[in-house]
Amino acid sequence: MSTAGSRSTAIEIREGDWKAYLYCINRSKETPAIIERYGSADAYKRACALAYLGKRAQLHGGVCSTRHPHVMTPQFIADLELTNRTARFNRYPWLRALMTLLAEIEQIQDQISSTNVITLVPSSK
Repeated sequence: MSTAGSRSTAIEIREGDWKAYLYCINRSKETPAIIERYGSADAYKRACALAYLGKRAQLHGGVCSTRHPHVMTPQFIADLELTNRTARFNRYPWLRALMTLLAEIEQIQDQISSTNVITLVPSSK
């Protein structure tokens, strides 16, 4: 893991190395010159994040685009959740029945556990 002296060089973090990522982020707090090289703290953190994600992920998907940032609003996330759930249930039709069954089992266990309790302390009136 290293940073070079010019603005055009990338931060070298082995892909997925969380400790190195945290080290780079924390080092910027101790050494303000690092942030000056990148123009802003956000630009430096973005460079660290992209180095952490690795070139493979950047080239083949799975990460955000550096050229086209996206704002994830609560509505966008809710729509994404619905789309993912629909695709998941279409891909695995048995999963919907399993999830419903597990929810029913949990509900029954909650009902039984509250009615099957014997109190050892007399109730106060």
